[in-house]
Amino acid sequence: MIDAVTSRRWLILLTLLIVVTSARVATTYRVFSQTMDEPFHLAAGYDFLLTGRQISDPQHPPLARVFFALPFLQTTPPATTDGLTRGNALLLRDDRYTQNLGRARIGNLIFLVIGIAAVALWGRHLISSAAGLIAALLFASTPAVLAHAGLATTDMAVAAMLPAALYALTRFLDRPSTPRTIILGIVIALGMLSKYSFLVYFPIAALALVVVRRRFPLLKLMAACAIAGLLVWATFRFTFTTLQTADPRATEMCAEAFHAPRLATAIRLPAPDYLNGFIEVDLHNRHGHRAFLFGEMKDGRGWWYYFPVALFFKTPIPLLLLAVAGMAMLTARRKLDIPLIALGILGVAMTSHINIGIRHLLPIYAPLAMAAAYAVVELRRVRTVSIALIAWLVIGIGIAHPDYLPWFNAFAGSHPETILNDSNLDWGQDVLRLARTARTLHIQHLTTSLATTADLDRIGLPPHTTLEALAEVHGDLAISEMMLAQGNAYSPAVHDWLTPLLGGKPYRKVGKSIRLYRLP
Repeated sequence: MIDAVTSRRWLILLTLLIVVTSARVATTYRVFSQTMDEPFHLAAGYDFLLTGRQISDPQHPPLARVFFALPFLQTTPPATTDGLTRGNALLLRDDRYTQNLGRARIGNLIFLVIGIAAVALWGRHLISSAAGLIAALLFASTPAVLAHAGLATTDMAVAAMLPAALYALTRFLDRPSTPRTIILGIVIALGMLSKYSFLVYFPIAALALVVVRRRFPLLKLMAACAIAGLLVWATFRFTFTTLQTADPRATEMCAEAFHAPRLATAIRLPAPDYLNGFIEVDLHNRHGHRAFLFGEMKDGRGWWYYFPVALFFKTPIPLLLLAVAGMAMLTARRKLDIPLIALGILGVAMTSHINIGIRHLLPIYAPLAMAAAYAVVELRRVRTVSIALIAWLVIGIGIAHPDYLPWFNAFAGSHPETILNDSNLDWGQDVLRLARTARTLHIQHLTTSLATTADLDRIGLPPHTTLEALAEVHGDLAISEMMLAQGNAYSPAVHDWLTPLLGGKPYRKVGKSIRLYRLP
């Protein structure tokens, strides 16, 4: 029977899954150039290791960033304060760009391992041993997870720490002992230090667990939260001062966020850098971010339905089918914890005005994988169908290697760039491929319009000039999908210029995100 998995065999299979998944992620490191955010994360982690602060970019906690920066700890600090320039200087150290980029990215493997293990353990605890392994396999075969586990960014960290914290909370609610209280506090602290979105995802998911299980050991929960807060404070070297002292912008931020500018100077607080970072992210969310959906580019608040759309098109169809079936079965049998957690995460995401990628919804794949595993285990009469769906998923995603980041399911058709963009498709990852293609084709000069933060002069591109709107263009032109979407959506004049310039003309696809034209 599928449920009859011994503990030793279970551990061997889980270890094998982790090793294979880690290896397939590691093989992508030198294929792709840096994505838009990676140099910022690397610079901030490097600065935190040296000084305990992230002056250049405080919008993310330091946990994952520290792992990215560890291989660079002995590097002489770059002679600039700008985060992008500092990050690029570290990546270009000794003119070993691809090697340095791989060294930074390897730090995310720890969170990939934690995520797979947490899903397996949580699934085993809530459902069965077999369900835990199946859930881990589905989670580890999800393109968005594989993509962001292979980058030096913070999205995989929270996707791993949320199921780890929920597993710790589940065991704590079963028996709220002192050791489990301490473990829960430690894991919550790691979640808080992974990404600020943990602070909104975890409470709603934890509430679902507490309500379903009808257990609320208040004093021990408060103790776990106190332990978490103490550990976060310790991470920031027990700093205790005003928000304004930590960041000169704090008065302005507090005035906008709370209509209380004196809050920044009136009270001394523990870990003010952490609090200032959270306030800055909150303000970013209130202002929104440039976003793309269904051919429309919008500045500001985005769309309430952005993340359901992204989830629909960026999730493998077999996983969608199994997860929906599992959710329905769990709900019908009044096992509501997993469905409520998934719906809670999606509901919170739908209130966000930062609509720039499925990566911000990455934590939902843990409960979705568990619901899907429940369907596989419980639908014994149609087990052949379940096995076929899992095979479809695993083989299909294997064929897509290494292009996990721009992956879309079949519902998106042949032109997914008309549905979603940004970190869903074009995050600058194919610029290194462009440099290799240009060498192969012996391109002597290139006009470029690329969504990238890479230093194009130092990663192997031939002599190049940046495309200027409304200018006459001849010869080889490389334009990425995000830049093309911006040009077509933002300005009627630019759209009218691009349409005859590129419309209907043949091009070579470089990776999944860059078009290479040869214009007469």
